[in-house]
Amino acid sequence: MARQRSPLRRLTRIIELLVLAAVLLTAVGIWWTGGEYPAETTRHTKAVTAPGPFQPPAGAPPQSPARRTVVMMVFDGLAPAMLEGQATPALDRLRREGAWSNNMVPPFPSISLTGGFTISTGCWPEHHGIVTNRFFDPQRGFYDHSRDADWASGCEHLHQVAERQGVPSAALGWYGAVSATRGKLARDVAYEATWKEYPTDTARAQQVVDLLARPATERPQLILAYFRGPDSAAHFKGMDSPEVRAAVAETDRAVGTVLAALERIGNAALIVTTDHGMRPTAELINVEYLLRRHGIAARMVATGTTAFIYLDDPATRPQAIEALTPYDSFDIIRPEAPPAWAHLGSGPRVGDLILSAKPPYVIEDRGQLPWYVRWLAWVGPETVDARSSLHASHGYPPDTPGVQGAFFAWGDGVQRGKQLERVDAIDIHPTVTQLLGIAPGVPVDGQPIVALLSPNEP
Repeated sequence: MARQRSPLRRLTRIIELLVLAAVLLTAVGIWWTGGEYPAETTRHTKAVTAPGPFQPPAGAPPQSPARRTVVMMVFDGLAPAMLEGQATPALDRLRREGAWSNNMVPPFPSISLTGGFTISTGCWPEHHGIVTNRFFDPQRGFYDHSRDADWASGCEHLHQVAERQGVPSAALGWYGAVSATRGKLARDVAYEATWKEYPTDTARAQQVVDLLARPATERPQLILAYFRGPDSAAHFKGMDSPEVRAAVAETDRAVGTVLAALERIGNAALIVTTDHGMRPTAELINVEYLLRRHGIAARMVATGTTAFIYLDDPATRPQAIEALTPYDSFDIIRPEAPPAWAHLGSGPRVGDLILSAKPPYVIEDRGQLPWYVRWLAWVGPETVDARSSLHASHGYPPDTPGVQGAFFAWGDGVQRGKQLERVDAIDIHPTVTQLLGIAPGVPVDGQPIVALLSPNEP
């Protein structure tokens, strides 16, 4: 006579089969999409349908006071480790003839929009307001990868600072280049409403070259350009993959193209950097399942390695902290008593708690995952092997090895052959304005990188 299985054993077997089915469906989904990560397909969601025309700021001087032309190129996810063992003649030249660092320290979380807005404004996230790639705001609602300048609070972008002081500027795919209510905030803007509309790095470099080829009286003196870089390839193919090597090679060619154009016009400086670095990852923390398991009523928004927890009832926070403290895969950050490196403030955008994953763990919320595995947020397990679809990520605290980025500066006003021990993201904005010869934004948290500047710079 066949032995009857207990109900608990049957339930366990059913769960095992469901998990196996999820793994198989994930593998099929990766093969079908070519490894495209769902978060990337919705990234930079359309926030401004048709940017209005540029309106010069009131009181801007009619003649530019800029002492030189400055171009900044930001390549998404350009980690120094990606440059090792690869021919990068343009970047090597910047290193020989300019200043450089393998320790460009991003803000926390070390993630794209927080890093980009920090570079552009010279302010910490607690002041510019973009505390992560996705968050809730009690007045404005849900923020999801928008570059609309209206989301920022209290700080000025580089192009705004320049235009206010009469320096003609261009912002190509740049943070805060357009506003839903004020239109374009620079004289020349390349605006892409969705991620798929972003040009290749080669095409973006050509946009910069075309601007530099204009007659001197029509040429922007500040050009800010965002590039796709190796970020997506590293996420989904791995940091040592052929796809990353190809992306880095394209990065180097783009830099070489712009470098040659700057040499033709003369009296110019170039800054090449990134929004963050990258490091290998392994497991996904199923935070939504943990909240459900412990009866924590909350909304959770996560991207990369951080989860912002918005409790339905803030009075339940002590119980939530007690339930989540035993887990060693993440740290709990209390906004009112953050670590010194956080700089997120304690406003409503950061929620009641922040969970910061420890390497090699990552965190994504259910809405960012493929539809065929979203049910795992309800039934578990607590962690999921993510290596079949996600090979590397970022978002960890700024002192975490790997999340620091590459930085290069070259040209007029820049020291030659100078290695910089450290470059903080907040200091890039005032360094650019110093090279231009104008005042930084108001307010600004950073300081010019004096070690980068030529001794005769005022």
